[in-house]
Amino acid sequence: MCVVAEETISGSYNTLQWQGESRKPPTLAEHATQQLREAIISGALAPGETLLLNDLAKKLDISIMPVREALKRLQYEGLVEQPPQKEARVAPLSLADLDDTYAARILMETRAIRRSASRFSEEDYTRLLKVLEQYEFAYDHNEDAMGRALHKRFHFGMYQVGASPWLLGLISTLWDNSERYRRLSLEHRGSIHDRRNEHADVLEACHARDPEKAARLLESHLRKTAELVYQSAASALEQ
Repeated sequence: MCVVAEETISGSYNTLQWQGESRKPPTLAEHATQQLREAIISGALAPGETLLLNDLAKKLDISIMPVREALKRLQYEGLVEQPPQKEARVAPLSLADLDDTYAARILMETRAIRRSASRFSEEDYTRLLKVLEQYEFAYDHNEDAMGRALHKRFHFGMYQVGASPWLLGLISTLWDNSERYRRLSLEHRGSIHDRRNEHADVLEACHARDPEKAARLLESHLRKTAELVYQSAASALEQ
């Protein structure tokens, strides 16, 4: 059985690796980027919060230089803002940003699933079926952090069958931003639609090598998710 390494709970596409794969140890800047990204996505670093280099360096127990590099990377990803002549800060949340993020995700991810579905193998199907089972188990037991990691692993496991590294990287950036909004809906678990059948249906369409059906089902899934996340975010942002 495939097990998710603890380090994959957060991070960009490049950190989504199967446990046991060879990988160079992360640099200090990569480590700082991963830690700060997770803090932003989880809400530990709040939207609009000022990011002071000295404070972050002390918390991460590293020098200022890798922290500065990490903030530059996160600025490129849209998770950090750097106003002129001011300290960096966590990018704020807004409903307009949420709309744009999901609209872009739908475009990118349906393109990726079309390319993957025509190349899907029996091995791909078996592997991702196990990931889907692990994901459902995690959420059934309120393991939200692990469930979030497995959710991303499932989707990217489908996309990486046929999508290019460039496309996967773009999707990952959009995904991480949308996670900032999705966490607002985790407090209303009962209102979240049942993902099980939708995920399984997309996977079955890929297994059948039906690109158009896979894309249609995925788009429907993402639109439903966006609507529910929007409702929760609208309520939270009004407070």
